[in-house]
Amino acid sequence: MTKRAAFGTVDRLPSGRYRARYVGPDGRRRSKVFGTAKADAWAWLATAQADLVRKAWRAPEFGQRTVGAFAADYLVRDELRESTRSLYAGLWRLHLAPQWEDVPVGEVTPAKVRTWHTAATRRTGPTALAQAYRLLRSILGVAVADEVIAANPCRLRGASTPKATRPSRALTVAEAQTLADHLRRDRRTERYRALVLVLAFGGLRFGEATALRRSDVVDGDKLHVHRSVRYVGGRWLVGDPKTEAGRRTVSLPASVASALATHLERFVSDSPDALVFGTGAGTFLHSANFGQTFRRAVEAVGLPPVRPHELRHTGATLAAATGATTKELMRRLGHSSSAAALMYQHAADERDSEIARALDAMIGAASVVPSSE
Repeated sequence: MTKRAAFGTVDRLPSGRYRARYVGPDGRRRSKVFGTAKADAWAWLATAQADLVRKAWRAPEFGQRTVGAFAADYLVRDELRESTRSLYAGLWRLHLAPQWEDVPVGEVTPAKVRTWHTAATRRTGPTALAQAYRLLRSILGVAVADEVIAANPCRLRGASTPKATRPSRALTVAEAQTLADHLRRDRRTERYRALVLVLAFGGLRFGEATALRRSDVVDGDKLHVHRSVRYVGGRWLVGDPKTEAGRRTVSLPASVASALATHLERFVSDSPDALVFGTGAGTFLHSANFGQTFRRAVEAVGLPPVRPHELRHTGATLAAATGATTKELMRRLGHSSSAAALMYQHAADERDSEIARALDAMIGAASVVPSSE
């Protein structure tokens, strides 16, 4: 016996299971078979009717296209840089495909994303996991834009930002100089002294600094940044900086420019295309190799653990401490949004009380009246 309602029908099959049916706005009949609980069939109809009212209805068969199919289309998009495409392909293959390759996008729910993310946390590093989550969110975002699914199921708060093992810290001027001087005292590492100073006081990204050519050094104290390099998939990829704002000219402090001049004279050939911060053989410097040298120097001078990327963090914080505006920081660091620049300004603001105390000490010292004899 079939019971007709205002929207759709529910009937009982000879097997004892219930079938719900309705005609969609495209004129096609949709149906789904449930177990022996009639309420499940009615709930499915009610959901479909609510989607129609909210104008959120999607043809169920559209959602049968798999996440893997959407990923394949996403990874060949023209706007992806070659290095980005290679990174995404690796993230998909290693961290996403095993779970999501054959799953229809219509069956991806926030709960399933949360379960995957929780399990992945136990076997994946924080940076790779955050990158993989962002990629999954972007892939499913295409399904939303194509109106295949109504909303993106990637809704985990904070999942797109890697959980660092410790907060980044900026080196002091003295610490940065101590590291650079330590590298200078060893003939095996002296070629890295100028790189440390440029990263710490110029705020360049490592890939930007190691892509610099001799012709990019202008007037001795300016660096023309217009490319970046990274090692991906067993080969070096040279391309544009991370953001459009990354194309910029960075001025160096006089002392850093002097160190750079010495570096160019001793370690870089006269060719305009010679790498400024390459290896002894004139090839690109790998971040892993530099990282090992850098960590050994940190340990040797007795500093707390410092990551190479914190040299850029240092350059940004020191620039903010000079009183640079948000716009000036964005330009110097190659940021396309103000969020990061504001973070460094906040770090500088926190030193305001220390500055005030130092000024107070200076005032107190000047106010002491010598006793008369």
